[in-house]
Amino acid sequence: MKKLNLLFAVMLCFVGAGTLSAQQISLAAQLGWSVPNGGGVSEQAEDLNLDGGLTYGIDAIYHFTENLGAGLVLNRSILAGAGGGDVDIFGMRILGVKGHYRLKDEGFTPYGALTLGVAQLLTPELTVNGSLIEEQTGSGFGIMPEVGLQFGKFFIGAQYMVPVKYTIEEIELTDKAVGILNINVGYRYAFDL
Repeated sequence: MKKLNLLFAVMLCFVGAGTLSAQQISLAAQLGWSVPNGGGVSEQAEDLNLDGGLTYGIDAIYHFTENLGAGLVLNRSILAGAGGGDVDIFGMRILGVKGHYRLKDEGFTPYGALTLGVAQLLTPELTVNGSLIEEQTGSGFGIMPEVGLQFGKFFIGAQYMVPVKYTIEEIELTDKAVGILNINVGYRYAFDL
């Protein structure tokens, strides 16, 4: 949490510096495919047996210059998982602060981004050792780098949420590292202040 507060403080310093030229905000929405990974994802009984699923996200970026900005992001993934012969729906999400840099200010350009924030693993209602366990949430510090190509207002990108170790005692999940790889297409709309 201290790292997140420090990042917000750095952003406020940039905003208050007076040397900013862009004065622009952009909003983006994206949709794509998500693939889980990490040491806690396997077909072993003690791990999560997760398959791919849908990912979607939104962000709001304040641009300090034409190419550099920072803002808030919410990214979610809905993953299919096997549990006792049934298919269950698991979720992963990250809510945080995103730094965004694009090589050129318009046209066809590569871009890179880094999100830091709270990562969460959401489990469905499960039966463990004959007991029904309600939906549970495990949390940790999330890091998600992103690279992609922007074509005017449209973009295609790849995000990788570094595996985070989650512990959810109710479902006997202890220090299992789970991350995701997302491939997205999206639309970014920018407007001047």
